[in-house]
Amino acid sequence: MPFARLHDTKLYYEQSGAGPDLLIISGTGSDLRIPRLPIPQLDESYRILRYDHRGLGQSSTSEAAVTMANFADDTAALLEILHISRIDIIGISFGGMVAQHLAIRHPKLIGKLVLACTSPGGPSYSSADLLELMKLPLDERHRTWMKMYDTRYSHASEENYFVYFLEKLLLRNPDMFPNGATDGLMRQLRARSDHDVTSSLHEITHPCLIAGGKYDGIAPPENLHYLAKRIALSSLHFFEGGHSFLLEDHSAWETISAFLMEDQGNL
Repeated sequence: MPFARLHDTKLYYEQSGAGPDLLIISGTGSDLRIPRLPIPQLDESYRILRYDHRGLGQSSTSEAAVTMANFADDTAALLEILHISRIDIIGISFGGMVAQHLAIRHPKLIGKLVLACTSPGGPSYSSADLLELMKLPLDERHRTWMKMYDTRYSHASEENYFVYFLEKLLLRNPDMFPNGATDGLMRQLRARSDHDVTSSLHEITHPCLIAGGKYDGIAPPENLHYLAKRIALSSLHFFEGGHSFLLEDHSAWETISAFLMEDQGNL
């Protein structure tokens, strides 16, 4: 199994496919051992790099406190180890927060940037507070999480939205977030709670696609509007769905793919 050894952690990573390099930075609690759906629009066109964040999945971490800067620098170090000097990036949810810090701290590493269902942070534009969520009793935590995940959620509803499938998964899987959290995940949540790049977004000068779900309560639409207003070379698109709009609206990946592939023939 491929691991990259950093100064205070060991990151597990995977590369698949052939073509230009593309990095997908995943969200809170992600683990590459969990099966994921293929992305036909990307899988056949790119060499895709994914990794487990420090303290999650098969990646290790030190005992020191973890910051968003650490997560961004981990990504930069991994790219250096793999001899990748420039790469397009898709940051999803927490991964979008990492991607924002990476774009500010290591701008030369990034070609195009996709920020999906994410937030710039700060007192007015933070994603939902998952640290506070974990303090709730389990039943209340479940209901609150579902309402965050998709604002269409109603406990009595029979609608066929992804959030109801997620609810069933939570009931069947006691280890699934937010049923419980490992030490590594809690470290991630604490770093996430301090995320704030609102005063630095003007430093992101990469071509940027900002994408979100119309019914997302974790990274609500007003947060994405703020990102789009502060990032100069950005475009903003909303899709049908909540925090999992990438699984709900088939046009989302098509839009992302078209953005990434635009102008490739002229390179």
